[in-house]
This record gives sequence, C-alpha cells and structure tokens, in this order.
Amino acid sequence: MIRGRPLVIRVVKSNGELEDFRPEKILRTLRRAGADKRTAREIVRKIEKKVYDGIATREILRLVKEMLSEEQPHVAMRYDLKSAIMRLGPAGFTFENFVAELLKCYGYQTRLRSVVRGRCVQHEVDVIAEKSDGDFVRAMIECKFHNLPGGAVGLKDVLYTYARFLDLNEFAEEGKGERFDEVWLVSNTKASAEATRYAECRGMKLICWRYPPKLGLEKMIERKGTYPVTILRSVDRGTLEKLSAAGIVLVKQLLECDLSRIGISKARLKKLISEAEQLVAEERSNRRGEH
Repeated sequence: MIRGRPLVIRVVKSNGELEDFRPEKILRTLRRAGADKRTAREIVRKIEKKVYDGIATREILRLVKEMLSEEQPHVAMRYDLKSAIMRLGPAGFTFENFVAELLKCYGYQTRLRSVVRGRCVQHEVDVIAEKSDGDFVRAMIECKFHNLPGGAVGLKDVLYTYARFLDLNEFAEEGKGERFDEVWLVSNTKASAEATRYAECRGMKLICWRYPPKLGLEKMIERKGTYPVTILRSVDRGTLEKLSAAGIVLVKQLLECDLSRIGISKARLKKLISEAEQLVAEERSNRRGEH
C-alpha cells in the first residue's frame, strides 16, 4: 500500500456506480487487445501509482490509452474498440450498417432497413440476415445503439423486439408475409440480468458487450478482425460521414474499395490506408502466432 492511500481504492463507473479498483482487469484487457506481457505489466504498474479513491473509469481508460499509444500504437487502437463503436453514432444508422457487414463475415446475406408487414402494423427491420448452411435460416435483427457510456439493454428492449417478431410471424402464418426463424437483438452495450433472462426464456439471440460470455459483440469482431473504421486515429466526424455514405464501415473495406471519388483528401487517404494496413498486418501476425 502507498502511504496515505486507502487499503481499497474505489472507482466510479460510467453509470455512477462504485466498484473496487482491480489492476488484474486492466492487465486482462491489455493482453486481450494484443499488448505483450512486459508492456501490459508496466502499464498496470504505472496506473497503480496514479489511481486514487473516487477516480472515474473513463480517466483510467484515458491514462491506459495514452501509455499504450506510446508503446504499441496499433494495440492501442484495438484497446479502444468499445469507444470506437460508440463513435459510429450519434444516430444508429451506421451501427446497423456495421452489424450487417459483420454478419457477412460470418456467412450471412443481409438486408438493411426493410419494411415488412406484420399482422397488426408494418415494421422497419434494422437487419434481415439469411444463411443457407444446411437448413435455411432467416433472422430478424433489432440493433440497439448507444453513443454514450453507461447505457444498457433492458427488459423493455427485449420485450419490444420479441413483440415485433410475433406480429411479423403471425402475418406470415396466414401466408401473407416473410417468416422469421430467429429473432436477435444486437447492442454495443451490456444487457441487464432481466433482459438476458427473458431472452434465454424466449429463445432470443442477444448479442451485447461481453454477452454471451464466449461470443459477445467484441469477441465476434476480434475473431474475424472486422474492426470499425472509427478505430483508426485519422477518422474524424467528416471522414466518417463520407466513408458511411460510400458504404464503408470496416477497416478491411478501406483496403478493398476504390476511395478516389468519395471526397477525402489525398493526404488523409494516405494516412487512413497506412493505419489500416498496419492494423491488418498486425492482426495477421497475431493470428499466425496463435496457431
């Protein structure tokens, strides 16, 4: 214990709740982002010297990112994944596009913002995902986007999504509309215990931050390397708007698409492509190291 400091340091989460400071949590997230053991341990050691009782988690995150950027800048990008997804906002339109592109990497064909007739009313479905892998599956997907920390998927969100699913399928049972085999809710935040309990009871697929534990949204992104363009340091608000208008939401798309006519300066494009190439190269290197 450092002289003059309390035995237990409490940190303030984004939702205002208090929790104990846990250095092992920082170490774990640094390692998951790709930081080597030496760098991760050194950063944790420095953070332990700087934290104080009542420090905000966002301040700890800022300090970690600052230190990591000095040591391993491209790992710092991955460490910033949650914030990068929030920067897809403020509206949820770009997040819906991101979810659709992510699912394509998992073998789904996707449709965005389709208006589908239900028994009672029409519904705009954020994403329709279809996959023919043995049995044909069509999923209705609701995207719940938060552009500020502290939000969570609650019981009302899953109730609303499931009610829409029922209305659509009741109309389909009359032979008049599209039938959906699955109902999903995808969000960039955590889910409440009530929301997860209801989803499990109803057979809904709930994909949130760190839920399900082994295949939450962050794991799905990391597994396929489908990082949002907002993870790159050179992407500001104006650049994001131009990329989104061109249908580009993933880093890997920057290296696959013709970017010459989307209104971004040559200097900015050069920086974007350089950052994207370095991130993709590091991802490939990490994957080779895992095998």
